[in-house]
Amino acid sequence: MISENKSFSFGHYLQAFRIEKGIGLEELSRETKIGIDCLSLIENEQVDKLPPEVFVKGFLRSYAKAVDADGDEAVRRYLASIGVINKMIKPEKVLNKAGLRYWHKIFLIFGAFLCIVIISVASVYDLSDKTGPAEIIKQKNRSADIKQKVIDEKSLKKPDEKLSLKVLAVKDTWLKLIIDGQNPKEYILKSGDLLELNASSGYNLLVGDAGAIKLSFNEKAYDIARESGRAANIQIP
Repeated sequence: MISENKSFSFGHYLQAFRIEKGIGLEELSRETKIGIDCLSLIENEQVDKLPPEVFVKGFLRSYAKAVDADGDEAVRRYLASIGVINKMIKPEKVLNKAGLRYWHKIFLIFGAFLCIVIISVASVYDLSDKTGPAEIIKQKNRSADIKQKVIDEKSLKKPDEKLSLKVLAVKDTWLKLIIDGQNPKEYILKSGDLLELNASSGYNLLVGDAGAIKLSFNEKAYDIARESGRAANIQIP
């Protein structure tokens, strides 16, 4: 009889009974209707390649019955075996999950850092584009346009012109004169008197006799639109 040593695993346990009975795998396969490949997996205890647990339990009981072994013991040893394997697998899964979480965080940090680098580089290139050769040329052109505009405005602006007025008395008369809106001055003119007056904006004359004076404005004769013998108020220009 085979000793039911508790240290035997389920595959070796059943295999020992089969060998003692002198039953080959082919004969066992025909009797149990279990494929030879599956029987080999059971004896080699390749749990990860076996079918789901519910099928394996049935195979183990059929195998045990064919070799006069204890089916319940085979199942118990199988469950104990997969329990140990599961305990070994779970920590590995936990480690794998922890590793995945670790690398996931690493990738997120790296992605965030890469985004910051890309944004920074893009900003630098954007600034360099704005201050690049083309932009510098545009700025120079704008400066040149502004300078030219100032020059043009200066050239269009008329220089300060001095106005010139000559008053020649041909008869005795009086004259009240305002130059550039300043305080008025009064003159008593005698025949032959000549006044030469300069101004920036203009003159205002009030003469007692419009025919008593002759005017020359900027070296040109200036007619007085008033009859001789009558007072005249004259605005020049």
